[in-house]
Amino acid sequence: MNILLVNPPYVGGYKKLTIDLPQMGLAYLAGALRSKGHNVQIADLNLGKKELPARFKDFDLVGITSDTPRNPLALNIAQKAKQYKLPVVMGGPHVSFMPEETLQTGVVDYVVRGEGEYILQTLADHLEKNLELEEIPGLSYRLNGQIQHNPDSPETIMDISSLPYPARDLLPMQKYTGRLGKSKATSIIGSRGCPFNCSFCVASELFGVRWRPREPEDIVEELEYVKNKFGIRAFFFMDDNHTLKPDRVIRLCELINKRDLNISWWCCSRANTLVENEDMVQSMAESGLDMVFIGVESANQETLDHFNKKTTVDTSHKAIQTLKKYNVRTMASFILGNLEETEDMIKKTIHFARDLKPEIAQFSILTPYPGTQLYNKVRDRIFAQDWSLYDGLHATIQTPNVDPERLERLLKKAYINFYFNLPRVISHPFYNLRYLFQIPQLIKKEPNMTQL
Repeated sequence: MNILLVNPPYVGGYKKLTIDLPQMGLAYLAGALRSKGHNVQIADLNLGKKELPARFKDFDLVGITSDTPRNPLALNIAQKAKQYKLPVVMGGPHVSFMPEETLQTGVVDYVVRGEGEYILQTLADHLEKNLELEEIPGLSYRLNGQIQHNPDSPETIMDISSLPYPARDLLPMQKYTGRLGKSKATSIIGSRGCPFNCSFCVASELFGVRWRPREPEDIVEELEYVKNKFGIRAFFFMDDNHTLKPDRVIRLCELINKRDLNISWWCCSRANTLVENEDMVQSMAESGLDMVFIGVESANQETLDHFNKKTTVDTSHKAIQTLKKYNVRTMASFILGNLEETEDMIKKTIHFARDLKPEIAQFSILTPYPGTQLYNKVRDRIFAQDWSLYDGLHATIQTPNVDPERLERLLKKAYINFYFNLPRVISHPFYNLRYLFQIPQLIKKEPNMTQL
């Protein structure tokens, strides 16, 4: 089959703050499809507007990925594909948990729930051979006007290394502008799954609570391949928790140094793992670690407990100090507006972020993404039905202590308080200039959010 995979453009106030990196999910799907003999193209609409209808006519199947805030745009793309009477399949974190809603739109024929490589492979083979679809686990679809949901896939992909490398050659790698420090960067995946199951995060529900790592040797082979083929020397590990097994991380660092790759890299980690494994932090720094993303989330322990973070406020402070000791920068995330938070509690988190002094702070409003424990808990408090508002910048839950308009103003206050104080302006001019021009747009609703 000739298959087109589409990545809708990012939208909302964070659009210009998003690091511009290749979409590895679609690249993995493309690699898996190609290994079965299908012809695949990828259209990444974050790289500029494309005339999609002109592209559709050459394909037998159109696949679209969708997270929650981009879901209206994804459906708009599906509608354009249906003008050519093409079958449309969607996957990703939003539709995996909202297949009924998605199929009821009438512009989507199939929904892949969860990890998509094997499900999409099987779907393409069945469509090409005109076989029945009932035997494909993890698939929802419309059949004779009725919506069918096949049973969930019985297991996740345990051996991620068995998948073909993501098809980066199908992406215009030279057009991505993401950088890490002074080096052009790209994304890489070293593991899937997260056992911690935070209440606001969809990762554990989508990829499972069982952590599935790739072997360090396999990761280093890919790092070296990408460096040699594309001339890229910086990498973002997009794993939800790269450092879950410290001995494995140390082994990976040893191999990076042994190969003399001379790269820089970024990863996500839990604060307690960094504090408890300083030898791992040192090893990472010696192999080129430039920055670590930490979910600090709150200055209030009761909020952390509600989020099921399984960590403490003080641990985040110690983690950032440990990273600074080895000249590793920190990107810290903070969530405002937990269900029982007061304005004073939110302000405490805002001031805590400034006191921690991470190089980058990301503030978001607590958002109930479909599939999360939070979504199931607060359904009766959700007042926003427009999925494009589920971007972390807009209040979507009615809470008893802080009204939505005030919460959005506090989000602006958080960015202003963190980035625009004199010591920081002097010490971090690049980050501050970047946010200076974006803060006024953070909460502003962009027009035409559902149309390309």
